[in-house]
Amino acid sequence: MGLQPLNKNKSRRDLSRNSSFLIPHSSLSFGPPHSSLSFGPPHSSISLYFHIPFCASKCAYCDFASYPGREGAWGRYFEALWDEMAGWKERLADYEIVTAFIGGGTPTLVDAGYIAETLRRAREMLPFREDTEITLEGNPGTLTPEKLAIYRKAGVNRLSLGAQSFDDGLLKSLGRIHTAAQIGEAVAMARKAGFENINLDLMYALPGQTMDQWQRTLDAAVALNVPHFSAYSLIVEEGTPMAARVANGEAVIPDDEAVNAMQREAVSRLAAAGYGRYEISNYARPGFECRHNLVYWHRGEYLGLGCAAHSLVQGVRFSNPASLEDYLAGAREIDRQALTPVDEMEETLMLATRTARGLDLAAWRRRFGAPFEAGRQPAIARLQEGGFIEIRDGFLRLTLRGLEVQDAVVLELLEAGE
Repeated sequence: MGLQPLNKNKSRRDLSRNSSFLIPHSSLSFGPPHSSLSFGPPHSSISLYFHIPFCASKCAYCDFASYPGREGAWGRYFEALWDEMAGWKERLADYEIVTAFIGGGTPTLVDAGYIAETLRRAREMLPFREDTEITLEGNPGTLTPEKLAIYRKAGVNRLSLGAQSFDDGLLKSLGRIHTAAQIGEAVAMARKAGFENINLDLMYALPGQTMDQWQRTLDAAVALNVPHFSAYSLIVEEGTPMAARVANGEAVIPDDEAVNAMQREAVSRLAAAGYGRYEISNYARPGFECRHNLVYWHRGEYLGLGCAAHSLVQGVRFSNPASLEDYLAGAREIDRQALTPVDEMEETLMLATRTARGLDLAAWRRRFGAPFEAGRQPAIARLQEGGFIEIRDGFLRLTLRGLEVQDAVVLELLEAGE
């Protein structure tokens, strides 16, 4: 049975190409006990995402809402962000915050006081749990001991650093502002400031990247002994400088066979070092899975604040405009969509099958009133026979072969249930 990906042009943060070989079931990590799917009515737990769209320079592959050279807008932007946050206080009066994520852009570029004040105001809006995970995204080249001390005092307890590669030539081709040496320096600096929960983002399938370069990046990353890695394949997005380089032949990206081989190498080397692959692109030592991202994958509620931020609150999805100017002018909560049961089914299946834990079949039946298998038995049998899925201990999971073509597997299962 030969499934093929339906759409490889996914955001690098949403879907990476994955290996086509099987590893023993015990090599997968299924996340902490709190990560069970939550169906049913709105509840009192919510996550916050703050988008800080400023950066020192635009990377060659980036199509995110990020704006270099806008230092003069920092103050106005944070005032708008804080105003937006205050408007949610009464609307979410019965909630408490379980995770918060400050992303971008490069949040560590702006004055650290803005980050501290944002978290202070968030605590005024809603109560934080004692164990709330608070992640700050950053670039290794923008950290200082002074900034880290402020973040730590403000309550940040997890750092996610965009390392991408330990090869200076590749970093330069991507338009990154840091060097390979600065990655290790940033990790050491963070640890000295009291941070232990640190993630490094890594990228593969880069133009001109060899397997040897990727292996050296993996080895250098593992040597830093951080508890979490995210490994994304480069996706060439339309309208980016990287897309122009590829179009004119200046840059050549690896073919699918090479990309799959790099993914296999990541799975193998990180597993050998004690990192469980608990989601398509994410690896962690036990207990260090990113709780904020688990909220997304398990369809928990989250509120996104700032330009380009997305939300899911009480069964409604909405987003803010990606344009900095529109956001500063007051545009909010555009593209509202009240989810139907069919929407919820599609999202639940798509997101749950990204994870090693898989789809909770009992939870599906409770939420949607019928067994997941109803009408899908022939498709399930075909996918099991082809080595793409397995059903075990009440969960439907994709094998590593299935994860490589997750979108196609999901589509087949959805169409079978229509």
